[in-house]
Amino acid sequence: MWHRLHWVRFVVYVGLAVLIYHLVSAFLTPVANVHPARPSPADVAPSKHRDFHFDYPWYRQPHPRPPNLTHYSTGELSRTERARLHKHAVNTARQKALEVFYEVEGIPGSQKRTALQAAAFRKRVDCWHKGTWVRGKQQVIRKHFQDPTFGVCTKKQKQDGTDYIWKPSSAECPLAPTVDTAAWCNVLRGRHILVIGDLVQYQLHDLFLDALRDGPTVCFGELNCKDHTICAEPEDTRMRYLRNDVLSTARRIDRAQGHPSGSKVEWPFVTSNVLNAYPILILNRAPVLESDEAFTDGLIETLRTIRRVQPQTLIIYRSTPIGHPYCDDATQPIQDLTDEQRQRLPYGWSELSRRNAMAREIIEAAGGLYVDLAALTDLRPDGHVGGQDCLRYCIPGPADAWVQIMYHVFLGLEDASSIM
Repeated sequence: MWHRLHWVRFVVYVGLAVLIYHLVSAFLTPVANVHPARPSPADVAPSKHRDFHFDYPWYRQPHPRPPNLTHYSTGELSRTERARLHKHAVNTARQKALEVFYEVEGIPGSQKRTALQAAAFRKRVDCWHKGTWVRGKQQVIRKHFQDPTFGVCTKKQKQDGTDYIWKPSSAECPLAPTVDTAAWCNVLRGRHILVIGDLVQYQLHDLFLDALRDGPTVCFGELNCKDHTICAEPEDTRMRYLRNDVLSTARRIDRAQGHPSGSKVEWPFVTSNVLNAYPILILNRAPVLESDEAFTDGLIETLRTIRRVQPQTLIIYRSTPIGHPYCDDATQPIQDLTDEQRQRLPYGWSELSRRNAMAREIIEAAGGLYVDLAALTDLRPDGHVGGQDCLRYCIPGPADAWVQIMYHVFLGLEDASSIM
């Protein structure tokens, strides 16, 4: 009996030793030797465990996948389910908006007063958005005077984006290589501009100042930025930025007993005194912070409030671009990402194609103009501020093209066809 137990114990020890050896070997195997092959484009949800460098063309080395901090990601959906959701959400946004804004015709606040004129101009704006980045030295913003955050890029650190210019695909919609500030001020005619949105919208505010002024302005950050004069002739024209990440209709700041949230800011802007003072609004909403239904209903309510207070306000909406995780790896523009690649983006960026399409339906139903600047900058993983900021861009850089297109938008809305 003792000899039998001895052999059983010996077999058990040997088995445990073999098991421990295999476990230790598995943990010590270099990661570089066990990368899985690229998956086939089957109609399945992508694995959330794949290394990030497999997914995107600008990476030069592996990176861990950043966390998705939103509860509204569609990362687990198949491509078919995601396409079905996109179609449903856009159709719902269109139907709800048309029920509210059925009386709006043309683009209020501009010379595009009929539905036909508005449709023709929107088609031209879309033409400016379709193109490619080509090598060139043209700079719309020759020098950056404003927030030093956006002027930190140097050639030694990375590409700063000034080696590429945006070129529309069609010869029927060329872009002037420079901005004529006198012509721009002439079409503004003293109409003050209010720029409202998230932190990237604050960068648009800086771009306008760089393009229309020849020196720096005093601005104490995005939460305390007052009026700036952008044109002295032919009439005094001012611009102001207000941060309201979701374009809410809040009429007072929620101070939260002295501990307001820093992740979502809703500075009031829909009061009658503000809307009457600024006949031009440039709007944007932050990346995904709520459900599709909340996004649709919230944006419709905001536009309904604006139209009720000031029916002739010119409303321009800037689409929201994606960020490019680990953007310091990038050195040049890319081709457009597939929906599968977009689906794996973190921080709610995976949903922006759908949200932008929803916003367009609502904005156009309310008589606004949707300007798809994301179509340009989604292709520019290079040129970001970099480090922890892979959403905003260096100035000068890829965002120069934003100014170029916005310049043509304002001239076109006023039929300044001599330089179009």
